[in-house]
Amino acid sequence: MLITLYWWTMAPSISSLHDNVDGAELLAVAHVMGVAHPPGSAVWMPLGRAALEVFTFLDEPAARTNLASVLCMAAAGALIAVAARRWRPDTPAWACLLAGILAGTAPIPWAQGLVTEVLALQALLTALALVLAVDAARGERWPAFALVLGLMAWNHPTGLAVAVPFAVACLLQDRPARGDALLAAGIFLLPAAYTVAYLWLRADASIAWGETDSLRGIWAHLSGEIYRDVINRSPGEVGAAIPETLRRALRQAAPLAWLLAPVGALAIARARPAFVVALGIQCALLVVFISAYRATGRQDYLMPVAFTLALLAAWGAVDGWDWLRGRLPDRGTAFACGVLFWGLVGVWVIVNGDQVNRRGDTALRDEAIARLESAPSGTIIETRDDHDTFPLWYARVMLGVREDVGVDDVRGLAPVIRPR
Repeated sequence: MLITLYWWTMAPSISSLHDNVDGAELLAVAHVMGVAHPPGSAVWMPLGRAALEVFTFLDEPAARTNLASVLCMAAAGALIAVAARRWRPDTPAWACLLAGILAGTAPIPWAQGLVTEVLALQALLTALALVLAVDAARGERWPAFALVLGLMAWNHPTGLAVAVPFAVACLLQDRPARGDALLAAGIFLLPAAYTVAYLWLRADASIAWGETDSLRGIWAHLSGEIYRDVINRSPGEVGAAIPETLRRALRQAAPLAWLLAPVGALAIARARPAFVVALGIQCALLVVFISAYRATGRQDYLMPVAFTLALLAAWGAVDGWDWLRGRLPDRGTAFACGVLFWGLVGVWVIVNGDQVNRRGDTALRDEAIARLESAPSGTIIETRDDHDTFPLWYARVMLGVREDVGVDDVRGLAPVIRPR
């Protein structure tokens, strides 16, 4: 179901999402296996390049990496459904389905599944971590769990907000055998070693941000040193931004889910209290980070919160239905209530689909092509923000439009694309 919805609403080319056009940049960088803006997106790069090489039945390069996002996000929704049953084995199939639908059709996950971004892969890794956490809490499958946590942490820094609380929660319940623990620790560090090696080896690529040919440059890139000016450090500023962040977080769940989520939280807290604490810490860390971060698109980092709300709402729906069914006079009334409930879910899906739909959206690509084609031969177009720069990169590097024209972001942060 999710694949069908995503495919129908997928962007056919590069597209803007929450004032963010990083997808156009990621495409150009993946094409040359270069270094993206900090922290470099090294984990995502092989996926992006593979999509460009494998999905050749799609003419538009951006559509190929958009399809990779579709597949990652659809798989994430399926894994959330699996996690619902694994965390609470008595969860019926319909509630597992509900969890997957609510997770996959929440505004942020759905939107991220339609465009090129690292967060679709992050969603898949997050959902897989939630599934494997059940085994890790029994001291089992720690190497696999550690690999997923490591990939999640190095694919995007916000992955640490999920990885650390769940690793601690699982360790507190049952530690793995000594041999598995040492192997898991080594595997957890593999994505870190790969990222550092990638940034160093690809420092001289034709599109490479920063100066990652030295350890100091690599650290500056990974730490996001250039973004210091967009981070609020004052507790007062962060506190003032938290209500808006919470509003955006609650927008990831249908109004009915606001009533069901507390019921689900109480239900799962009885079965897996450590996991509930981990979920709460994860959500709190993300809310504080997003409130402190002022860059565009920061609300997209709320995706794990959307997954949490979907799981809690599904578990709450089970207990809510059991309570309601015992008070209904007959099966006909119960059937009508069930139809009404799923009808409300359907309305939620339709409303969100209308808001995130990117079908037929080629405006960014067309504007970039027109701008390049109108430039005199041998000139370098000066740009002043991401919306100017990245679509031109895509049209110039990926589509081969006007290779005799260059692109230079005058802020001095991004690499210069020079005329050939």
